[in-house]
Amino acid sequence: MHPNPLAIPLIAPDAVASQPAVRPRSPECSLEACEQDSPVWKPGSHCPELDGVRGIAILLVTLYRFTKEWDPTAHWVLGFSETYSEFGQRGVDLFFVLSGFLITGILLDTKHARDYFKNFIVRRALRIFPLYFSALAVCLFILPPVLATNAFDLPHSNQLFLWTYTSNFYMIWTNSWCFGPLDHFWSLAVEEHFYLVWPAVVFFFSSKALIRISLAMIFVVCITRAAVALNPEYALAVDTFSIFRCDALMLGAVLAAAMRNGLSSDTVTAVSKHLLSVLIVACLVVVLAGYRWLGLTHTLFGLLWVALLAAVVTRSRSHRLSRYLRSPWLLWLGKYSYGMYVIQLPVVTLLPLSWIASQMPWLGNASLFLSVAYVVALFAATSALAFVSYHLLEKPFLNMKRFFS
Repeated sequence: MHPNPLAIPLIAPDAVASQPAVRPRSPECSLEACEQDSPVWKPGSHCPELDGVRGIAILLVTLYRFTKEWDPTAHWVLGFSETYSEFGQRGVDLFFVLSGFLITGILLDTKHARDYFKNFIVRRALRIFPLYFSALAVCLFILPPVLATNAFDLPHSNQLFLWTYTSNFYMIWTNSWCFGPLDHFWSLAVEEHFYLVWPAVVFFFSSKALIRISLAMIFVVCITRAAVALNPEYALAVDTFSIFRCDALMLGAVLAAAMRNGLSSDTVTAVSKHLLSVLIVACLVVVLAGYRWLGLTHTLFGLLWVALLAAVVTRSRSHRLSRYLRSPWLLWLGKYSYGMYVIQLPVVTLLPLSWIASQMPWLGNASLFLSVAYVVALFAATSALAFVSYHLLEKPFLNMKRFFS
């Protein structure tokens, strides 16, 4: 980031002699202090704090996935954890809000550039496709014969929808989770549909119009989704249909457009500060009570995450929230979050907690120890796999993005 010019006070000549000499500040120290006081986010610049936000999102999703097999009756700690693990599902909403903010920002910053559409689509493809299609090939054609497992028979029989990013449409048609260890690919399909449609919207409309369009979309989605939720035959549509999950993406888009349309950081900070506490309480009530509210909880959690994101991007780099989000472990998780997201569910399917427990009968009633050790082990394993995937598979393609900027 580029520091703002330093304000240097002028001292009258007759005052210099009457004052003791003061050692001038080191230019490096002054620049560092100025950098710390600069805002976290600037248009067109990389923001490490947002990598930290991505790290929080994958941490929530990870804990949700790895604790689903815990027996809540085995120990009070496991029961307590199960109650709050529902928050983990909402890591997906955080991913959507963050994606809406970042993608809309990228599109607004490059909408007048040459080859706007081509560059965006190719750069997204270089980021998403190598791991996605490689994971499909490995899960559908390599792991079954090598491990002699039928765990992937279900996605194999419906694989056309996975290869074409339409798995969520088939889920809606059958009203069932019909892809087994690849059920989570529905969210990747939602993201891909957003990438295909949103660039044209951004290109043809101003940032002010984008705000109005996004807010209108959120309103329409809330009303329509609530009506559809009244019919249990469309239960999966409420959770996986691209249009019904675009409200979180639109909330991120509103923030991105507003920040580029002259909305002051002080205003954003004040609004987010007042909203955060209210939204946190509301979301806690929803989780503890198990409310669905006809799908409106999707928007409620989207509001929580966009308020958090607004608080992040309007802070200075010296703020404690900013420093926390730049923690090395969060930045590490953010960097490898995509690989972890794709890999985790297949790993859980192949190594379920029940099977692990059956291989260690000597542990007896040590359910708490085994459950915690299971989460730690799988977290380490999927992190390692994501690390290898990034450096051996994804990074060579990411290096090609420089040709499309």
